[in-house]
Amino acid sequence: TLQKLLICSRNVDFFTSWYIYLVQILPAAVVAPMYFSGKIGFGVINQSTSAFNHILDDFSLIVYEIQAISAFAAVINRLGEFDDLLDRSKSERHSDLSEGISLIYSNVKSLPEPESNGSIPIERQEKLVDIEHLTVETPSGTALVRNLSLVINKNEHLLVTGPSGSGKTSLLRAMCGLWSTGKGKIIFHVKDGEDNQPSISSGVVVLDVDTGSDKYGELGRPSNRNYKGIFFLPQKPYMVLGTLRQQLLYPTWAEDAISTADGTKPTGSLPFLKQAPKSEHTSEKPSKPTTEDLIQVLEDVRLGNLLSRFSSLDTSNDWSSVLSLGEQQRLAFARLLLSKPKLVLLDESTSALDEANEAHLYQQVEKAGITYISVGHRRTLYDFHKKNLLISTVDPSSAEHNWSIDSIDREASCNL
Repeated sequence: TLQKLLICSRNVDFFTSWYIYLVQILPAAVVAPMYFSGKIGFGVINQSTSAFNHILDDFSLIVYEIQAISAFAAVINRLGEFDDLLDRSKSERHSDLSEGISLIYSNVKSLPEPESNGSIPIERQEKLVDIEHLTVETPSGTALVRNLSLVINKNEHLLVTGPSGSGKTSLLRAMCGLWSTGKGKIIFHVKDGEDNQPSISSGVVVLDVDTGSDKYGELGRPSNRNYKGIFFLPQKPYMVLGTLRQQLLYPTWAEDAISTADGTKPTGSLPFLKQAPKSEHTSEKPSKPTTEDLIQVLEDVRLGNLLSRFSSLDTSNDWSSVLSLGEQQRLAFARLLLSKPKLVLLDESTSALDEANEAHLYQQVEKAGITYISVGHRRTLYDFHKKNLLISTVDPSSAEHNWSIDSIDREASCNL
């Protein structure tokens, strides 16, 4: 195949080169007999050559651009095949809705009353997430997490650990609706009247639900990704192009982030900062933070020095270049504290921070009343969580699940 391609390319080059040189002598060959017979002067030869070249340029467009046209045709062919593949996958996905990971949003009418001693039994605690028989797979069908069943209650912080490649990040992505390969259910419990639309921060867009209520008060699978209630913080946060104010307002107030300090909106706003279409069932988001709120949250995440380094919140920079990874991770936590979701998924979100800053950020999140699920490898993370979900590598020869859940004894972990 490669030899045929080289031969074809050689033939095209030969044809193009011969064509370019041979056509130059064509007008002279036509008018030369007339010149030698004395019918025309020598200047007529130059005139005819010039006129011929003008016409030749128009008729030779395909010859001169044959390589560019063939390359363009190859690109169009590949894009067409890719589009056909997407259409087939979409039709297969809609043909069998029972397959894949289902995200369900269930309305909770009211909280249980505490017992006489003031405590709430485990079975009556406020549930946030129910994971039922969840299997997370790679696109090729290899199981990462097998038959996981788990209940996450409010303030019951969970630490997910395991060897690299065991599916920890894929599990978090499945909970955000960013990973659908596998099977099982993930049920989010939301109270009536609350903002039940999770948002995904730090460069990951948010989920929205197509609410089709049934007799159990369950909401349907997300139809797009405009959702504000669950934050997903990756290890490398996304830094938008713009000012420091826009960094802090993204993504919850992304459509307002392009507003300047005096409230006017500049022209030519970036496409990813434009407001997404509102869903019929979209609830109201939190009120937009003031300048004082933004300054205070920078202090809370120990980034107050940015105001002195860059003069104001409305200074524009290439933030992914001027800020270290540790500063970017703290900035992502600032976005989290401003948006105040019910649940946050942290995928090694403090890996670039020292232990003191890591402890400070976890304390700020817990102080804000936000339940968090963390993926990490540090022993220091045990101090901030109540349960540990240990995921091991799947054994292909065994049908058993590859996970275990244990309570974390904080005193024992401190001694360790």
